[in-house]
Amino acid sequence: MKRSISLLLLVGMLASMLAACGGGQAQPTATPQPAAQATTAPAPTAAPQPTAPAATPGQVIKIATQSPLSGGQAALGTGIKNAAELAVKQLSGPLAELGFTVVLEPFDDQARPEVGSANAKNIVSDQDILCVVGHLNSGVALAALPDYKNARLAMVSPANTNPNITEGGYEVAFRVVGRDDVQGAVAEKFAREELGVKSVYIIHDTTAYGQGVAEFFRQNALANGLQVLGFEGTEERSDFSAILTPILAANPDLVFFGGIYDQAGPLFRQARDRGITAQFMGPDGLESEELVTLAGDAVDGMYYTTVAAPVSQFPDAAKYAQDYQAAFGDAAPAFSAQAYDATGICLTAIANAAKAAGGKPTREQVLAAIKALTSYKGITGTYTFSPKGDPNPATYFVLQVNAANWNENRLVTRLEIAPPGEAPAGGATQFDLAALAAQLGAVAGRLGTIKIATQGPLSGGQAALGTGMKNAAELAVEQLNAQLGALGIKFELVPFDDQARPEVGSANAKNIVSDQDILCVVGHLNSGVALAALPDYKNARLAMVSPANTNPNITEGGYEVAFRVVGRDDVQGAVAEKFAREELGVKSVYIIHDTTAYGQGVAEFFRQNALANGLQVLGFEGTEERSDFSAILTPILAANPDLVFFGGIYDQAGPFFRQARDRGITAQFMGPDGLESAELVDLAGDAVDGMHYTTVAAPVSQFPKAAKYAQDYQAAFGDVAPAFSAQAYDAANICAAGILSAAIAAGGKPTRAQVVEAIRNLPPFPGITGTFDFNAEGDPTVATYFVLKVNAADWNQNELISRLEIAPPQ
Repeated sequence: MKRSISLLLLVGMLASMLAACGGGQAQPTATPQPAAQATTAPAPTAAPQPTAPAATPGQVIKIATQSPLSGGQAALGTGIKNAAELAVKQLSGPLAELGFTVVLEPFDDQARPEVGSANAKNIVSDQDILCVVGHLNSGVALAALPDYKNARLAMVSPANTNPNITEGGYEVAFRVVGRDDVQGAVAEKFAREELGVKSVYIIHDTTAYGQGVAEFFRQNALANGLQVLGFEGTEERSDFSAILTPILAANPDLVFFGGIYDQAGPLFRQARDRGITAQFMGPDGLESEELVTLAGDAVDGMYYTTVAAPVSQFPDAAKYAQDYQAAFGDAAPAFSAQAYDATGICLTAIANAAKAAGGKPTREQVLAAIKALTSYKGITGTYTFSPKGDPNPATYFVLQVNAANWNENRLVTRLEIAPPGEAPAGGATQFDLAALAAQLGAVAGRLGTIKIATQGPLSGGQAALGTGMKNAAELAVEQLNAQLGALGIKFELVPFDDQARPEVGSANAKNIVSDQDILCVVGHLNSGVALAALPDYKNARLAMVSPANTNPNITEGGYEVAFRVVGRDDVQGAVAEKFAREELGVKSVYIIHDTTAYGQGVAEFFRQNALANGLQVLGFEGTEERSDFSAILTPILAANPDLVFFGGIYDQAGPFFRQARDRGITAQFMGPDGLESAELVDLAGDAVDGMHYTTVAAPVSQFPKAAKYAQDYQAAFGDVAPAFSAQAYDAANICAAGILSAAIAAGGKPTRAQVVEAIRNLPPFPGITGTFDFNAEGDPTVATYFVLKVNAADWNQNELISRLEIAPPQ
């Protein structure tokens, strides 16, 4: 497991707003079961079903699960049980080495509070049970927690989102998911700002979970001027006529349902059948493809928030998904990967407690071990619990339903937010080196001046972005020196102008590696320039952390010293092609590129995906022309494509697009993140108004944690921070973190090779544009890709169309 260090994490505006939400009170209410189930269901003390053989008395350790294994919610509940079973099988090695046999005891709580409470009494009476993984339903968990509390038995929940789980004073409750006071606020903000709704009718299922999240949505709606036309609870499960009549009359823009998929599906289907045209939305209780089975096309395109998301959204869960499919013959459902992590946390804490106790631990010792657990690296995230038992931070998603294929639900946004009232883990509003500084001690005096180089175009047509990168690194160095100067540590920035030319970047690289005080490079803007410089960096074992290079060969080329904080063109090209085909509806495309490693590369990936998916490619041409594009525009005009895709940089794209419109080409325009500059509009004018582009950077305004950085940049340089500059700020800080970590390990000034290894082994780094954890090749394990629409009147008002979090290709 990687070490934890305290690093930069700015508090986003959204998180600040959410911190005021508090922990609303929602009373658990049992949802009646259908009569047939009520008579045939097992007694409330449903018999446990051990999944491992008994062992020598005194050497057995048990973990219990509670979730609905029967009834309408069994799809998710069984997934929780199955995942815990898989985790016990795969993660019990440390306990086996200590001589223990781990047994799973699953209980069916039937999604009913009274059953969960009765089960809890049986669970606590078995002294071999040292941890509980559960529940699915918050109301059931709240009914069981008093018994867990009295027995000092830890519960780690993979799904419970009601604030009272951790705010209710139970002292034994932990969860690996977020909370409804935050989820409700995220949903309301998305509905108001992204969907543009003005009025909402809110329905809930009267449970602690459903009514709770609906109430938090309502509170935020009222606070932000969204008109709430109704707020009603219902336990109805088949005929919703009575509740749909007033909704039809109210004619809201949005219907928000707080509850579970088995009730939501029929409600949404009947709502459409009744002629209700409002958009639909709900929380993570809808996170099951059973929703589509019950609702059909009525839910196609609807949005929902979730603390879980499909397993495909978690890159580290790929093997788990395969193992689950092999073990249970079905795809792993939502919340199951979280149950796997919850079980892993239980097992790790029990093993830690057993080692400390020198034998089988008590429940109290296991509870203490969970509280002490830091940076547990699971398959759905890295978990450190707040004093109350919430993860810090928690992940919240907004997804759009694809009724044809639930696994293709579209990720719209992904947010990492601290629990209300808690500072974000890893730091506050400034780059915090306190944890590292405390370890530097006498080492600091032996470091001397530490140099970080930058390479980017500081002159020529691309200087706007290159200068922004240099300025951002300069700002990072100044802030580092302000914090570390008292220790005698001084960073120095050494900027180089690569002029966006490979031969210049290569020559600069030779000068850089000859200065032994330079321990890291922030750069480049252009992939072709970086690829020309990397052989020298490799030979010198000098780390390069790139804020902008997207060509796959940066990390796939065997250089071993290259890292980046942005995504890759093989993914960006696929994202662009899919958006053009599915969202813009184009049937034909003419592709132009600038012949560079970057521009031609991303254009080629667009072409490969277009050909694979039936999009007609009418032309694929490269040009180094920069002023008169007549020769290349003539065949485009004749081909009359639906779309012109340009792979290259804004300084060439601007004149090209302007001349294309002047020649009468009416196709839609599109391109990649090389267009990410307000200079594009200066060069192209209204010709690019409304065009779409993909980017791995986006305007700084798209990164809530970069708000203070944007202010500092404006104050320091008298200009708005351009795209890629915030990424350069993160890259410079990653360089510094690697250098100082290596210095601590080396007991003095580290070698360049030691810095490379330190960067590779950094724990997740909370930057202002994302949290970065590098894979073996140097790619971030999850990269962010945006689709934006140009606002020629104000570049900073470019419209965010889509935001995707995607793992690098394996």
